[in-house]
Amino acid sequence: MRMCAAFALCLLAAGCGANSLASDEDREVQSSLQYDKVDCARLAAQRDALAQRYGLARNAKPTFTNLPTGFGVVAPDLRPAAERDAQDAAGAIDAMNRSLTRRRCPGAPKPD
Repeated sequence: MRMCAAFALCLLAAGCGANSLASDEDREVQSSLQYDKVDCARLAAQRDALAQRYGLARNAKPTFTNLPTGFGVVAPDLRPAAERDAQDAAGAIDAMNRSLTRRRCPGAPKPD
């Protein structure tokens, strides 16, 4: 019984580090305020280039892994580096789109 408790404690401690799946996925969601000072046309071009570079749609959003409740904070992020990079790009694209929409820029996606 002590061995199980020790193992559970080690698992919990390992997941509380900076590279748990939940913390990495949360970090992919970005604030759109950082893009508000970028000219609309230039921001739309940056968004399109980023989407093309990673093979994403112009309206990409970061996705979250569907793990049983609470396990994301203890599960390590084992996604391949390419997938993590693409999800970072999806978070940036989503933030850019929110900035474009809020400022009513030409070519901005329609609000949901």
